[in-house]
Amino acid sequence: MDLVKAEMKAVRFPRTAQEGLRQCAELSETARRWFRQSIQADHPGASEQEIEKKRRLLLARRCAAQGRQIAKWKKELDRYFRG
Repeated sequence: MDLVKAEMKAVRFPRTAQEGLRQCAELSETARRWFRQSIQADHPGASEQEIEKKRRLLLARRCAAQGRQIAKWKKELDRYFRG
């Protein structure tokens, strides 16, 4: 328990809900910027429209893969816990 307590003291949590939402927005924007930069690095010379198209394609693929994973997880859940 002492280890957990020490780790929790080292983390600075938001003082208010507004501060927490602001931090979340900043992190989201940073992740979005890094994602665009990685696409630009992989496709030097691409136009903004091409980068946006690639970004949407990658996000669509991720969503589709996530959907398949959730469906598989639900099937396994039913198989082992409701069957």
